[in-house]
Amino acid sequence: MLRIAGKGSEKMQHYGKWLIRIAAVYALIGAMIGSDLAGRKDYTMVPGHAHILVVGWLSLFAYGIFYHIFKEIGMKRTAKLQAWSSLIGGGLMPLSMLIYYKIENTFTTLLFIVTASVLLLAIILFAVLVFFDKKIFARS
Repeated sequence: MLRIAGKGSEKMQHYGKWLIRIAAVYALIGAMIGSDLAGRKDYTMVPGHAHILVVGWLSLFAYGIFYHIFKEIGMKRTAKLQAWSSLIGGGLMPLSMLIYYKIENTFTTLLFIVTASVLLLAIILFAVLVFFDKKIFARS
């Protein structure tokens, strides 16, 4: 039986597009920071640079491709929360990490913890989706 994607799937593809677009921005930021680190031969910010590329670029890109490919999702609220927490946590955690490494105080520590917690929520929700959503891997 052929399934036709409905409005819910269009919404998830919309999230996928934004995840991929923001991932592209982080790829540029990560490459520029990497170039700066190499040019100055100052590698103190390598952890922040790596997190921008892995979390900001790679993870957001992977989630975006996931939502583009898997159009039929049964757990729509979970998927929506996962997409938003990815955009917020994946987008802000690497930046809060950079700020924390430059200015270590209570505010930057809390900012780092909060954004990392939002990112962790996104990862947990993604695992819930791929293991428990019956529509994602259903045969058409």
